[in-house]
Amino acid sequence: DMINNMISYQLNMIMKTLTEISIVLTIPAIIFSFWGINAHVPFENSSYGVLAVLIISATLSLICWLLMRRKTYL
Repeated sequence: DMINNMISYQLNMIMKTLTEISIVLTIPAIIFSFWGINAHVPFENSSYGVLAVLIISATLSLICWLLMRRKTYL
């Protein structure tokens, strides 16, 4: 019974980590999908557009991760 409890705990921790990764990576996926559509989007004509979108998505992902850690969801 003790071994089953340890295995369940380890499985729960793995699933928690995978959930954290998927939630945090959803934000850049949404940003890049909006920026990749055939419509007028911010930074489309500037030379630093890709860099700006990368910085924005990384910043929003970091903020999401920090908020989730602070509220102990993860």
